[in-house]
Amino acid sequence: MTSTPSTRSALETAKEFIRAIEAKDIGAVEDTLGDDAEQLFMHSNAVTTDQGVADIIAGRRRGLCVADVSGREEVLGYTRGIFDKFDPLAWRNHRWTARPDSREVFFLGTGDMVVARTGAPYRNTYLTRFDVTDGKIVRMAEYGNVMLYARLGVRPNRAEFRSLLRAVGRMLSPTRSSRSGR
Repeated sequence: MTSTPSTRSALETAKEFIRAIEAKDIGAVEDTLGDDAEQLFMHSNAVTTDQGVADIIAGRRRGLCVADVSGREEVLGYTRGIFDKFDPLAWRNHRWTARPDSREVFFLGTGDMVVARTGAPYRNTYLTRFDVTDGKIVRMAEYGNVMLYARLGVRPNRAEFRSLLRAVGRMLSPTRSSRSGR
């Protein structure tokens, strides 16, 4: 039996998203996203240790929001940009954490990517929290060392640039957290 979005578990949805990213299949990425999906990029060096990963998953450790991608179309715009920037686009050592009957799933992987423009390798470790409702991703919070990405010198596309500005707004906002990934 093939899972439909309404019957697909949070873990199945998150795994499909990662598969679609690695395959550079924008249609499949779109199929996993809720209409109001958002993707937050959280700077954290904690993802390089097992204890740091456990602390983020348990909510004992946070990151700093450096990009806030808002809405399905903007998430897709960002995704198209990374499809263009990296070839291949893959993660090694997939590790999944999902609690039974939970809408929350965590993915840990080490990037095994190459910058398409320069041929430079890109090896960053990411921990991504997927919040899933009715078989659709409503929020992703991706924790990693953003300085490794910044050092690549790749130009942000429009969606990325808007998300960077929105993250600055989170830092100044009395109501939206720049630290929690929520």
